[in-house]
Amino acid sequence: MLRICTYNIEHFDKRFNSDNTLKLRGKSKEALTSLKEIIATIDPDILGIVEAPNTSLSSDKSTVECLENFAQWAGLRQSKALIGYPSAGQQELALLYDPDKVTLQHSPGGRRSSKSNPRFNEELYFDTDNDNIKEVYKFYRPPLEAKVSYGEGQELYILLAHAKSKGIFKATDMIHWQRESERNRRKLFAECSWIRKRVDEWQKQARKIVVMGDMNDGPGMDFYEYQFGRSAVEIIMGDLFHPATALNNHIGRPKWTNKGWSPYSARFKDRFTGANVNVLIDHILSSQNLDVSGDQPLILWNPYEEALAKPLKRHLTRASDHFPISLDIRTD
Repeated sequence: MLRICTYNIEHFDKRFNSDNTLKLRGKSKEALTSLKEIIATIDPDILGIVEAPNTSLSSDKSTVECLENFAQWAGLRQSKALIGYPSAGQQELALLYDPDKVTLQHSPGGRRSSKSNPRFNEELYFDTDNDNIKEVYKFYRPPLEAKVSYGEGQELYILLAHAKSKGIFKATDMIHWQRESERNRRKLFAECSWIRKRVDEWQKQARKIVVMGDMNDGPGMDFYEYQFGRSAVEIIMGDLFHPATALNNHIGRPKWTNKGWSPYSARFKDRFTGANVNVLIDHILSSQNLDVSGDQPLILWNPYEEALAKPLKRHLTRASDHFPISLDIRTD
């Protein structure tokens, strides 16, 4: 069995000094200790980290060095780290893994300078408003594409993403709020369509695929998405009329409750009502040729909904504002 996990770790960069050493005082030490317990309990062979420590082109700050220092301090078997294209600003996408169980390498797809299927560190030309004019989009955090080798000659490909947030923080009136909402969703749709292009490319090569991370969206549509007739995560999952190429979402269809979605991977405060709303925005999707393992292959480690996560409640609520998700894959 191979266990893969995705986890958006809040303020992870703040837990490290500029020389990549750990801050082992106060809240930083508490958060790092909680992360140590969470990772040791879930015990993934590959951990996809969203909002990983920064990599700086102008200083010695290194995502890989930070994560490997953390793994050494925590005594984790997941002792090696990998990133792809560094982000244009803060926060990175990274994989922390057990080198005795798997071998990873950055393996970008797409074609250089292509307008229809470029590499993730380039620009995509995509018409999101159906006016027959293609807009130009670029990832702020290019998704990480990794080739994973394991077992006796087995391979799979992981795509770890952090898609555009739908959150609005600067609008001062409802007109600007609506414009910003629509603009955010168009960028989110473009990014997820770009990710889907990579899935289609890999599926043509008969690759086993996992797409995971913080998609900032979930199955089901909000008011603005009804205007477009789709949600972003369903774009990644695939076309209803081509079921053979659809990605599996092992968590199933979520339910709407008076507190938001159930199950949920994060909770945010509604700007208008002030109420906390549960959201399902972190996902692990897999191709149909990838066999999962056990009766409960996917676990959303939410201590309010999942019995396995309840002993970790104090650590999970202290370490991040998101909960991790794991998926078990058959290797026999």
